Amino acid sequence: MVSFTDAVRLLRAQRKELSDQLDAVDKALAALGEPPSVPGTGSEANSQGAARDAVTEIVPTRLKPARKLSDQHRHALTEGRRNASHSREVAAGRARELSDPRPGLASGSADGRRPRLVKQKKR
Repeated sequence: MVSFTDAVRLLRAQRKELSDQLDAVDKALAALGEPPSVPGTGSEANSQGAARDAVTEIVPTRLKPARKLSDQHRHALTEGRRNASHSREVAAGRARELSDPRPGLASGSADGRRPRLVKQKKR
């Protein structure tokens, strides 16, 4: 049979443990900036009887919708990653360099002029 003193000791230990947890919650609320009109616990609750009736207004926060990339931008990012990966493979010697995607005339000289088709004489 369980003695009365053992039961009281067990209940007091549980009460202390729960009190410690409640104190930790109160500290966390204080750190988060609990509004002063929110009633406290224990002796604070009795002294703030009028504060219980006061209701704080909660203003909803508007969240911006998640940004989404366009298909064109997503494709460009994928292509860029693919080219960078291939360049690393080429530099390591595990792949060949890509050939020009459009064979034929060169796309242009370094200064941006169109390529010359006729050989010019030196002046």
